[in-house]
Amino acid sequence: MAAWAAEAETPPSLRFRRVLLTAKTEVVPVARGIPTTLTFDAELDVQAVKRGAPDGVRLLSISESSVTLMAEGDLGEGVALRVPLLNAPTPPAVVVTLVAAEDVADTQVMFFRSAPAPEGMHARLAELEARGAACEAELATQRERARAMGPAGWVLSGQVGEEGVASDRLKQWSNAGTAGMSATDVRRFRAHTWVVLEVEVENETGQPWRPGRAWLEGASTGRVEARTVAMAPEVLAPKKTARVSVEFGGPPGKPGEGFALVVEGADGTRPLSVSGVVIEDKKQEKSGP
Repeated sequence: MAAWAAEAETPPSLRFRRVLLTAKTEVVPVARGIPTTLTFDAELDVQAVKRGAPDGVRLLSISESSVTLMAEGDLGEGVALRVPLLNAPTPPAVVVTLVAAEDVADTQVMFFRSAPAPEGMHARLAELEARGAACEAELATQRERARAMGPAGWVLSGQVGEEGVASDRLKQWSNAGTAGMSATDVRRFRAHTWVVLEVEVENETGQPWRPGRAWLEGASTGRVEARTVAMAPEVLAPKKTARVSVEFGGPPGKPGEGFALVVEGADGTRPLSVSGVVIEDKKQEKSGP
């Protein structure tokens, strides 16, 4: 009965909206498993962005003008998020309370310090509607994938088929990124409809590092954006190591094609880059898990 009730729940509808910045706290409803992006018309103090308790929200990426997050656990009465702005006297920071969505969830909230002209609002609204139409199918897919928790759900959702999951430790690869961020080990997990690259990364710089966007670059296939990027722990301290997991659909490319895996830092700098990554090459990669 509990499983039936969970399946019968109606997911919240998704929306894009604009918010005029004021001194008051803005309440943003979020849905578990669906990313929400907060964008600002001012540069952010990336290192000073702070998330309060409880720890039910994961910060996926922070750039100079946006914060992308996703609810993954209990939000209690709300999770506070403080986003300081650079060169913005009023207000110096935006405070947002993230709450669990009931009927409507925000997938993008655009914060502005001054009300734009009507023609500007219409143009921006048309742009958002176009982006919303393009993302609707992907959001529906991600919603279904988020519901498939555990091996049984993976099989029922088609994420794991008769072929199972092949695990390999890649051998012929090399670091090609910024000095100080380096990979020490690369593993590949490949199924019929997806591939995950797990990279053990070492932070030899003096600053903490968090992953942001990630993609593959191939000479024949071109650029392939990652579906999801995760790291354990969420923040890599200086002189420490962590495991970065990057998921792609497909698998992409042709058998034997070499890719460069690029994982950009959340602040848009210090990318991790690993060249010579082969997604499908049975002759080259034979080692087991």
